[in-house]
Amino acid sequence: MSTAILAELVKLARSAIGRLVTLLLAVAVPAMAAGFVAAAESGGSSQAALKVRPLVHGVGWHALTSTTGQVASIAMLLGVEFVVSWVFGREFSDGAIETLLMTRPSRAVLASAKLIAVLAWAMTTAVVSTAVMLGLGALLGLTTGTPWPGVGRMLVGAVLTALLALPFALVATIGRSALAGVGAVIGVIVTTQILTVIGVGPWFPYAAPSMWLGMAGPDLTASTAQLLLVLPLAAAGWAATALRWQYAELTST
Repeated sequence: MSTAILAELVKLARSAIGRLVTLLLAVAVPAMAAGFVAAAESGGSSQAALKVRPLVHGVGWHALTSTTGQVASIAMLLGVEFVVSWVFGREFSDGAIETLLMTRPSRAVLASAKLIAVLAWAMTTAVVSTAVMLGLGALLGLTTGTPWPGVGRMLVGAVLTALLALPFALVATIGRSALAGVGAVIGVIVTTQILTVIGVGPWFPYAAPSMWLGMAGPDLTASTAQLLLVLPLAAAGWAATALRWQYAELTST
């Protein structure tokens, strides 16, 4: 198992999509959030300031951590989903799936190793993103409040969002393509928007973390019970993917 996990991490680290998504999540997300906060707290009446102020809740460190969490809740789902789909779809598209399966004694173990590698990468990226955010907050000269409660909330949200991307491994496997997973996540995002508008968003696992992080405003959030629905969904996606890899006929496209 450890050898398979290391192999998947190496493949991800050397891939263009892995480096690009890491850069976007670790640097672009906190930079965007810091820009929003700087514009909102500038006191100006520019179009940029007027547009971002409704998105920025609170002041100082609370504003930065909550805004970063909101941006990350969307970017993390998209980014981790892209990586999950690439990890599970690339061997099919490259015609290398048969060779890969011959090198491992257990297909289910290989699928689990892929998922563990993705989660390890996602958590590392979330920690780096948090460090970048703290550095940007210091550069902005934020003195009001403290970042630490918000940092903890951000990291919990990152874990939950990363777990939500795991079921797309099954979609990429069934579709034998990374594009299958990308198409599925677009459908999920549209569904999330519809369910949020009609008022049942907190009970939809793909909406709950972002609502808990403040995406729907300070008055509409998700409870602990609603957030915990993420866990059985992720576990079911993991188990279904492992079973699919273990027993289905896996061939290149």
